[in-house]
Amino acid sequence: MRKITENGQEKRKRAGGPAGQAFRLARRGGAILLAAGLLYAGIFMAAFCLLPPLYEDSYQRVIVRQYDSLKETESPRVIVLGTSYITFSADTAVMEEELDMPCQIFGCHVGMGVRYFFDLVKDFIGEGDIVVYPIWEADVNYYGTELIMTGIEGRTDLLLKMPPGAVKGVLAGSRDIITKKIYEPLRDAIFRGVIDQVSDPEDPIYHISSFDEKGTMTARREECLIDDPVPDDQKVRYSQENYSAEYIQFLNEFDAYCRERGASFYLSYPTVLDEGLANSQEELDAFDAWLKSQATAPVITDIRDTVMEREEMYNAVMHANSLGAERYSRMLAEDVKEAIALRP
Repeated sequence: MRKITENGQEKRKRAGGPAGQAFRLARRGGAILLAAGLLYAGIFMAAFCLLPPLYEDSYQRVIVRQYDSLKETESPRVIVLGTSYITFSADTAVMEEELDMPCQIFGCHVGMGVRYFFDLVKDFIGEGDIVVYPIWEADVNYYGTELIMTGIEGRTDLLLKMPPGAVKGVLAGSRDIITKKIYEPLRDAIFRGVIDQVSDPEDPIYHISSFDEKGTMTARREECLIDDPVPDDQKVRYSQENYSAEYIQFLNEFDAYCRERGASFYLSYPTVLDEGLANSQEELDAFDAWLKSQATAPVITDIRDTVMEREEMYNAVMHANSLGAERYSRMLAEDVKEAIALRP
């Protein structure tokens, strides 16, 4: 009996020793961190889903309209991927008139990351679809999570579809949502502060009202607002060095994915102001030849046809005005027609 009692005392002594205390502290700390994490997650979800929307009029909100439209449109159809150069330069109504089939653009703010647009569209690619990507330099590992989350605000379905590569940025994005929707309104009420405006007050084109329900820009853009002459820091250049092997591999894998699903993937080129392009004609031809040697997807557009004059461009060297968008969209539709005719 004494031996049993001594053993019990020894166990209690060990449990109360430094190791036991450290274990209890670690367990308590873990419980506190878990509770804090759950509380933070609850606050974020309430701000994201339940509080009045703050970003519903923003430019990046158009990705929600494009996503919903894509879900509702049956294959076969044409899907044009890209960033703001597509938002400004591709007119789906013009392309549908030329092709006699549904057309959908998918993509907007470059700060959201090109990879995000590719990731979202993959689940919808079906038999007979034609996916066109006017190629421009990009980091395929980048996700602009904070900007994405302001665009999809209130849409739990799109929040849950955040790609694995973007999850690590959710924390930063959630902090921005909480700050804008909870802290700043409180600060405004208490200290009469001013909440940051989401839309660009100097250019109302960056507003959801500039788009139709499909996410195509329909606001008229008549003039050219680009500096004349174009400042050197605003000029763009096609350069092989800006197209990594990883980027080309990503596009080739996407091409294979499309073919597996009975779809076709084509590469094209975006609109560029002639004065804002730093390449010579020889350099353009060399880049075009290089791209065709690297990509498995056909390049269906003559790179020279996408170089636009000043009266066809709007507020940046890759943003077309309404006139330029109509011309570019008809040209792109003709390129797609020729590509369809050449398919085996």
